[in-house]
Amino acid sequence: MLPCLKSETVRIGDALVCSFAGDMILDGDQVAARVLDAAFDERPALVAVDLAGVELFTSTGLNLLLIARRRAVAEHVPFVLVAPSERTLRVLELTDTTGLFSVYATAEDALRHHPRHVPPM
Repeated sequence: MLPCLKSETVRIGDALVCSFAGDMILDGDQVAARVLDAAFDERPALVAVDLAGVELFTSTGLNLLLIARRRAVAEHVPFVLVAPSERTLRVLELTDTTGLFSVYATAEDALRHHPRHVPPM
């Protein structure tokens, strides 16, 4: 059976952008948890989670983001969301968790708001 969630992590300077595509449901929770744990284990200056490719976002996805946010707060690492779909934003609104996350339209916007994380040109 193919995984329902695919991921890719890209380093930009001392920031990490973790991109997900597919469904953030129970079957994909181990994939996402491993990716986010590995990102925090690297002690980056910023973790950005790109949700542009996420088609289905359930309570499993929300719980993963909340766990990652808790770790980010504990380790003093800025943690932001990038390009969540309207459906994903709706889940955040319905659960009254929207205010817990900084949200940016693109990874470039997120990095621009954390300029020390962008490598010099």
